Amino acid sequence: MCLYSDSDLTMHDVRCKVNKNRTLKICLGVVLTISFCIGWYPIVWAEDHEDLQTVIKDYLEAERSKNFDRMWDLLAPSSVIKRFYPYENYLAMMRLNPVRLISYELQFSPVVFENQDRQNLPNVEKIASVVVKEQLEKESGKEVNELDVLIFVFENGRWYKS
Repeated sequence: MCLYSDSDLTMHDVRCKVNKNRTLKICLGVVLTISFCIGWYPIVWAEDHEDLQTVIKDYLEAERSKNFDRMWDLLAPSSVIKRFYPYENYLAMMRLNPVRLISYELQFSPVVFENQDRQNLPNVEKIASVVVKEQLEKESGKEVNELDVLIFVFENGRWYKS
């Protein structure tokens, strides 16, 4: 695995960064090609693509500015956090988190799927995943770059962070 910090990059790390991006693109291409060839179309185009993009950016901006109230509002009712933790516990957990999001960049357009698990997620119509490059500040003050996959759901007529 190639987790890296910009301050101590080696040639191996640079190759890992390039290979990680290339690998993600190749994997996505292979999945789409195979899906098309076998007639399996799990990926759908979201008519509400702009709404999804807005929620993604709103959530990341709320996280960057540590606006925990807004982050809570953008969490899906079906999310584990909202189902099992009261708001006060969520706030306490978030305030104790030593990691800070400094900046972010969406790496690809979100991939949207129809919900195939209506039994466990009856109010979720669609599920979207998006790859985000995040610059984080760790507790030690050290800044690192990481790739993260975030999941969003279309539930009760709107997009939420899962």
